[in-house]
Amino acid sequence: MTTTDPQDHAATDASPSQSLPPGWVGTTLGEVAEWGSGGTPQRTNDEYYTQNGIPWLTIGDLNDDLVTSAKTHITEEGLKNSSAKLVPAGTIFFAMYGSIGKMGISGMDCATNQAIAFCFPLQSVIKKSFLFYLLKSERENLFAQGQGGAQQNISQTILKAHAILLPPLPEQKRIADKLDTLLGRVETARERLERVPKLLKTFRQSVLSAAVSGELTREWRGGGEAEWEEDTFRLDKIGLIITGGTPKKELRGGQATIPFYKPTELDKGYRVETATELVSEAAAMSVRPIPDRTVMVTCIGATIGKVGLSRQAGITNQQINSIVCNEDVALPEYVYFLLSSDLGQSAIIDNASSTTLPILNKSRFSELSFPLPPLPEQAEIVRRVEALFALADRVEARYAAGLAAFDSLTPALLQKAFRGELVPQDPSDEPASVLLERIRAQRAAAGVGGVRRGRGAGKAKAGAGVEAQAAAPGRRGRPKKALTEAEAVAALEARRAAREAQFEAAPEGSRMPDLFGEG
Repeated sequence: MTTTDPQDHAATDASPSQSLPPGWVGTTLGEVAEWGSGGTPQRTNDEYYTQNGIPWLTIGDLNDDLVTSAKTHITEEGLKNSSAKLVPAGTIFFAMYGSIGKMGISGMDCATNQAIAFCFPLQSVIKKSFLFYLLKSERENLFAQGQGGAQQNISQTILKAHAILLPPLPEQKRIADKLDTLLGRVETARERLERVPKLLKTFRQSVLSAAVSGELTREWRGGGEAEWEEDTFRLDKIGLIITGGTPKKELRGGQATIPFYKPTELDKGYRVETATELVSEAAAMSVRPIPDRTVMVTCIGATIGKVGLSRQAGITNQQINSIVCNEDVALPEYVYFLLSSDLGQSAIIDNASSTTLPILNKSRFSELSFPLPPLPEQAEIVRRVEALFALADRVEARYAAGLAAFDSLTPALLQKAFRGELVPQDPSDEPASVLLERIRAQRAAAGVGGVRRGRGAGKAKAGAGVEAQAAAPGRRGRPKKALTEAEAVAALEARRAAREAQFEAAPEGSRMPDLFGEG
């Protein structure tokens, strides 16, 4: 779809070269809906803000779905003394600043700041559920029109002028219903797919638990319990314990080729190939270097217990204790798996100091004790764990590819829908052009233009003179009946609860129409 110049927003027919499905017509967002935006009560006035009042949405509250809560609430006075407006449940929101195109559907009466546009579709021309999906499909096109520097934004003028293709009303309902069903299935499948990382994490931990308990190699041993489970070895009997350090700044110049490992590098886990920062040989020799295949463990801070296995000689900072294994006693790969297991992690966490900043010093780290199988069994355990982890890695790669496919599926469905390819056309449907001509005639008779201008226009009731909509916000956001703040809060909470109950109770494939009251 293309975008018209704001000055030409009234042009409604598609270009002659563009082939439209039967009954469809080119128009603009400004012709099919009334648009408005909110405002911000004076931040320095405490009387305008409250803990439990009128929900006041900012872009951070939008979730591309039903919005049932707000981080901030304003009072009736804040509403009256600002350009904020009270809008009803079922209102469509569209972010104009920063996160252009972030959307939401209000599940409650609420107000918004000026960064959020809200709209009320002219119901004789366009279905609310259809408009919601249409706006979703147009997000990238609208984002491309963003203006400004670091924070891009669009205006209501750009929104209203944006060109769209409009099908007949009955076809709109068919499209929205079909999208609701298909996208509901996509979301259900995505939720199932997104369980995979958690399942893989559980699988890997189960493998490690079986490995360090002797269960993984039970049949390899010929059955029976592992005798080695009865004996334990301290870490300082397994290898040399080294606490890292940071070279002095004056030594950190020169030819830098040696990795300087820090806790963030340990995210690579079993294969820590290199580090973000490299240092010179002189800098490395000023602290205690470690060889390749050294087991590194973060022993201070929020990431205490993170384990990595170096694949290149280097140095570590002081947050890391390292084990240079005596390979006549323990294989580095096995010790890595041991300390990564629940058994190893529990020992590290349980022996750390219980302060705000947990610390496991070198002395206490050295004293940690674990069962240790004979070297041949260690080698077999490493072989089996590597094979099972490789299988998990392949599943994880397929998961990533599947997730990417899901990410492209929703845009593809939306594009197909708004090209007229998702549902069949019905020749008996009243053409959309007839609907538009009717609404234009009504506007002309009422003396209402397609786009309002000036400060006063922003306070006018949406759709006034064309389609009186009970859902539209009142002038200055005032409710029809004066309520105390407590009454207003109670009424809002009651409506919010009712909306949430209605939304959750709706069967799959019908939640969006039910939300919009289009059943």
